[in-house]
Amino acid sequence: MKTSQKIILLSIIFLYPILFFGSDGSFEKKKFELYSITLSRSSNDGLGKIIITHGKDKAYESTEIDDHYYFGNHFDDHNDDEKDLYSGRDITGKGIPNLVISNWTGGAHCCHFLHIFELGKNLKKLVTVEANSSSIRLIDLYNDGFPEVEFLDGSIDYLFASFAKSPGGRVVLKFKNNQYKVAFDLMRKPTLNQKQFEKIKIKIISAFKKEKSPELPYDFLSSMMDLSYSGQFDLAMKIASETWPSDKPGFLVFKNKFTQALQDSLYWTYF
Repeated sequence: MKTSQKIILLSIIFLYPILFFGSDGSFEKKKFELYSITLSRSSNDGLGKIIITHGKDKAYESTEIDDHYYFGNHFDDHNDDEKDLYSGRDITGKGIPNLVISNWTGGAHCCHFLHIFELGKNLKKLVTVEANSSSIRLIDLYNDGFPEVEFLDGSIDYLFASFAKSPGGRVVLKFKNNQYKVAFDLMRKPTLNQKQFEKIKIKIISAFKKEKSPELPYDFLSSMMDLSYSGQFDLAMKIASETWPSDKPGFLVFKNKFTQALQDSLYWTYF
């Protein structure tokens, strides 16, 4: 190898994270100050692993069969190049750099996790976002320079319809008082006026008439989730009761199951 070629190769090694994909799986490593993060997955047994060391000490390790780990937000549909835009930056406003790791369990419809760590004097995991199969966005909704976490909560997946016809409820998490919390003020929508109320009812009644399968219509479920996750659960139930076909049994069963599914969610709260 020529001297010039060696210089170019060494430059690539020192300027960029180490990334290797071979017959035994994948391996990727990044460093942020004293922290070293290694992500790996074996193609032999499907063992996925994340190891974080602080200096010579191991600060964190997670190992699971079939888990895939990625630097940055791997689930952002709006990020075509999938670069790690956030690790090494302060994304909470505390003045401490953060680490963002995506975690996919390998299932067809599940599961997406986003882990956000704080790379301070001591390593601290701030949150694990459980988004099921939803995409996840880090987006600055407050316009304060620090992104919120936005995704769709799949609390009713498969409950009343197939996966494809089970809409999610929009959730926003905001870092506040040293932790990520549901930002109800960013999720809340204005109460429907009478014209909007009637328009939704007409759409749902039409959807029920067109639905030939045992599943509940997507337009009906979508309205229920949109209203329930925007602070209008009572209005959602009112619309449900007024649009449910008189010749279709099971309204009370739906109401009870739907309410229980929301109450079981990590992210929905009556507000």
